[in-house]
Amino acid sequence: MDKITSPRRGVYALAPEERWELALALLNRSDRAKVARDAFRQAYPNAPEEMIHTAVHHLYVDGPVAAVDWLAEAELFLRDPAQEISNGPTLHLLDHAYNWLQFRALLPEGKAELLELVRQLKEFTDDGDMEAIRQTVAELESALEGNRPAPDFL
Repeated sequence: MDKITSPRRGVYALAPEERWELALALLNRSDRAKVARDAFRQAYPNAPEEMIHTAVHHLYVDGPVAAVDWLAEAELFLRDPAQEISNGPTLHLLDHAYNWLQFRALLPEGKAELLELVRQLKEFTDDGDMEAIRQTVAELESALEGNRPAPDFL
């Protein structure tokens, strides 16, 4: 197979063999967390460090492991259909994908969701509603960390 020269073409423009090669290259990287952190810092220079850390974790540390676990679970079923396919690997993979999507939705800074939380904070401050302020600050913090729980898919 020819060396992949332009992964920026988009994954679906690549042949299945090229996609497999890229996936294996990612899984075999011993430095993927460091390279990912550097790449995110370059792509999103204004992102809070907590968001960078969370994105690296979900997309380059635990995310690939979860994808492999999900595929392994699927293969185990093919080898022994009497064994039930567990929801665990699927939910684990979805959790990492969901958190990655949160990160993407919150960047660049100033997205509508963050602005809405700030608007709510102003309103609750005017009303003197300390409990609502605390709750909204917690939501804002969670959004900036990019680490909200995934919705219940079951």
